[in-house]
Amino acid sequence: MENVTNVINEKRFNSSKLVLDNRKKLSLTGVEKAISSNEQNMIFMVSGNRVYICGQGLHIEKLDVESGMLELSGEVDSIKYGTGGNKNMLKRLFK
Repeated sequence: MENVTNVINEKRFNSSKLVLDNRKKLSLTGVEKAISSNEQNMIFMVSGNRVYICGQGLHIEKLDVESGMLELSGEVDSIKYGTGGNKNMLKRLFK
């Protein structure tokens, strides 16, 4: 019997667009998946990179990974883009 492997197709977007309205409403396109979220911190994979959103009272209003659309509300304090690699910083340091 052959070994069958299930392949999960992750959708990849080539571009993204971020719109922040008065630090209260955020719209983001190119969202591939949600990694983590709570009222203070949210992490998403966007066009192959991680996007870190920090603030107060953050709430996902709409998330559609098929179309890559995210809408959230709350008070946004910071937005940071990171690399999409899965390597841990310590692994890279002690290689």
